[in-house]
Amino acid sequence: MNRCVAIISTLLLTCFLVACGAKSYEVTTKTGKTYTTEGALQYDVQSETYKFENEEGKEVILNQEDIEVIQETK
Repeated sequence: MNRCVAIISTLLLTCFLVACGAKSYEVTTKTGKTYTTEGALQYDVQSETYKFENEEGKEVILNQEDIEVIQETK
């Protein structure tokens, strides 16, 4: 019984820490459009683009030159 409680407690703590560590970002383009990401952005040096998943789960790719600002959100 104690082992079961310890395992469940460990799993809950792990889930809590992962949720606290998840970062999201707000990307604003030069045209004023704003995107909220789920997780980090990936930058492709060769194509000079940022790729990320928006809050609806869709993949978005933006040219670096089209982005005004990228801010981390809470």
